[in-house]
Amino acid sequence: MDTTSQAVFAQFFEAAERGDMEALASLVHDDVLMEWPQSGERFRGRENALGALSATEVKPEFAGEPRLVGEGDVWIAMMPLRYGDEVSHYVGVFEIEGGKIRRSTEYFSAPFPAQESRARYAEPRT
Repeated sequence: MDTTSQAVFAQFFEAAERGDMEALASLVHDDVLMEWPQSGERFRGRENALGALSATEVKPEFAGEPRLVGEGDVWIAMMPLRYGDEVSHYVGVFEIEGGKIRRSTEYFSAPFPAQESRARYAEPRT
């Protein structure tokens, strides 16, 4: 496991949780590409990516401990995020190059009710 990439990834999420834009800037490439497929937005370059994060009107808060998994230069984050009173599920795929984040593709999804027809197959959530 590449501990350098793992450390960059962990530092990125710690800085994001604190809202530390200076630390975030030091962890992404000048020409980072951040994509949000659900809204159709693509932000190219550090200034645009961090500007988009800063301009977000309702800032998400971590609503649980992030699960970070990966190896080498590809890492995935999964966690619930709170936007005001609403909770969404988040998955982000991050590519790291040269000790900085080069690209991210991030997905946000609101919970939906389980179908009763699957209930007998599901484990209870804790």
